[in-house]
Amino acid sequence: MEKHILEQYTDMQREEKDLVRRIQTVTDRIENMEKEGYMVADSVSCGKRGKKPLGTKKIQGFPYPDYSRKREQLKTYRLQLELADEKLLKLLEEVEQYIAGIEDSRIRRIMRYRYIDNLTWVQVAHKMGGNHTADSCRMAHDRYLMEK
Repeated sequence: MEKHILEQYTDMQREEKDLVRRIQTVTDRIENMEKEGYMVADSVSCGKRGKKPLGTKKIQGFPYPDYSRKREQLKTYRLQLELADEKLLKLLEEVEQYIAGIEDSRIRRIMRYRYIDNLTWVQVAHKMGGNHTADSCRMAHDRYLMEK
């Protein structure tokens, strides 16, 4: 396994978060449409007598095309999230096996904190304790991947 698979794993995690955010946004919009009775309104003239209008009427209605489009979009996002979950679980297995195969305990811990626990470099350094800094952890990580 090379660095690109580790990067792929972190990208998949971000993609999953993005899908969850999109699902929440669409769900909120649908709930607002249903709760507040989201209406579309327009004014039309009833006709004219010469140049003068006879009157105007206000027309209101529920935007069913927009509502059904949002419902379909929500279904699509949920299916994409399920597929992303499956891919992420497979990648997680591969990443865990790769990390378990690393002989150096320090590097193994850094990798585990960074990829499995999804911590920032500052958080990794804090978890490592001692004289570790964010830069030292990142550099050790990068050097290890360069050797491989």
